[in-house]
Amino acid sequence: MNFSRGFFRVALVVLALSLTACAGLRTTEDQLPQSWFPADSDQRSATLLVLLPGARDRGDGFERQGVVDLVGQLQPDWDVVVVDAHMGYYRERSFVERLEVDVIHPAVEQGYRDIWISGPSLGGFGGLLYSCLGDAESVTGVIALAPHLGGRAILSEIEDAGGPADWQPGDAGRDFERDLWVCLRDGLDQTIWLGWGESDRMARGNRLLAELVDSDQVITRPGGHRWSVWRDLWEEILPRID
Repeated sequence: MNFSRGFFRVALVVLALSLTACAGLRTTEDQLPQSWFPADSDQRSATLLVLLPGARDRGDGFERQGVVDLVGQLQPDWDVVVVDAHMGYYRERSFVERLEVDVIHPAVEQGYRDIWISGPSLGGFGGLLYSCLGDAESVTGVIALAPHLGGRAILSEIEDAGGPADWQPGDAGRDFERDLWVCLRDGLDQTIWLGWGESDRMARGNRLLAELVDSDQVITRPGGHRWSVWRDLWEEILPRID
C-alpha cells in the first residue's frame, strides 16, 4: 500500500518532534551508514536481515548488545546489515528514500531472495513505515519489537471502535497516525512478526496491532522497553522463520 509523500513528510516531522526529547539529534550523511556481517565471507546468503536502531541507540548497539552474534547463532545462513538510520533521517524526512536507495534496492540487485527488516522501538516503526511507503515488494517481512504506534488519542479511538479491524478514522490523533493505522488495518503484503515486553510503554498500541497479526507471530515477554527483553524476543522469533 502506498501513501502520499505528504503523509511521509508529516509523519516523520511529528514523530521526530515527539521523540526528540529522549534522543539527541545527529547529523545525517549522504548515504546511510552501514555495517555488514556476512554469514559466509566467500558467498552471499539468500537472506538479508536489515537491523534498524531505536531512537536512543546507534547502529553499533546491535553488535555491543550481542544481537549480531545472536542472529549468527539462530540463523547462521543469514547475512546481516546494521543500518545507522538514526532520528536525524526521520526528522529530515529522508528515511524511507535513503533506506530504499542505499540498502533495499542494492540488496535486490545483489541477488538477495528474502529481505527482512527488524528493529526495536523507532526501528520497529521504521520497518512498518517502509512497508507502507517504500518498495515493499522487495521486502519479505518485518520483525517489529515494541514499535511506536501513535499517541493516547488515536489508540483510545481505536479501542472505542472495538479494535483496528472495525475502526474508521475520525478526528482523533495526528494525520500520520490515522494514515499509518489505515495502512495496517487494510493489511500489508509482508509477513509481520510482533513482539513487546508486557510492561513496555508501547504495549497499548502493540496489543491493538496484535489483533491484525497472526497470533502465532505475536510474542510477549515480561519486562519493559529494554535490550534484555528485545534479545529474548529475537531469540524466540528468529528460529521460527523459515
